[in-house]
Amino acid sequence: MPLIENNKVEFSMDDFEKGLMLLGLISPKSIEEIQEKEELDDYERSLVKNKSTTYFKRAVLGAEIVTKLKNENTFGRIKFQKLVFLCEHISNMELSRYVKQAAGPFDNKFMHSIDKEFKKQKWFDVKTVKSGDYTVKRYVPMENVESYNKYYKNYFSAYDEHIQFIIELFRHRKTEETELAATVLACVLELKESDKIDRSNLMQVFYNWHDKKKRFTELQILTSFNWLKEKGLLPNDVNL
Repeated sequence: MPLIENNKVEFSMDDFEKGLMLLGLISPKSIEEIQEKEELDDYERSLVKNKSTTYFKRAVLGAEIVTKLKNENTFGRIKFQKLVFLCEHISNMELSRYVKQAAGPFDNKFMHSIDKEFKKQKWFDVKTVKSGDYTVKRYVPMENVESYNKYYKNYFSAYDEHIQFIIELFRHRKTEETELAATVLACVLELKESDKIDRSNLMQVFYNWHDKKKRFTELQILTSFNWLKEKGLLPNDVNL
């Protein structure tokens, strides 16, 4: 056990050896140490399993969104990511993995791996096609696409009504409108943690998000805020 002398923490050789044992660098020397190491191993395995389950759960949610919107002209990669964010919010999922990017809240790892996961599960193949002057990604159903439904029902049956509401609400909305709404929501959630929600702080957090956010006017931001409030996507106690 570490000793505290003169406000300094001193570790004994036993503490040092236990640390090496827990790291797996030396073998346990007693039944107690074996049990302690097994408990740590079980805990670390549970963390890996939980992380894997969360990722798969998000892939299933993504598959539902793609299934419902894949044929819409307004549906592309950026809109897909924003809808995943909005549906995760409405499903009370953890949002801390998202970071601030030019197009709003973004989870880089997820978006760079979801296409591979779709293909691995044989749900969707992702094709890059030319649409006018733009190159866009289209999701093409594969032979096992229906299999995601059983997982979706297991994970999201309690939230399905809300998820379908989000999907239909944004079905015909342009990517920029969806980006704006997702960013406004993310700003509100950030401000709510510090209980500093007012018009001035909302504008400050929004414009500090990224330089590209300056293309939106204050009127557009307020209009999006009021629309989100009207549709019930903001907490009831949030007002400007």
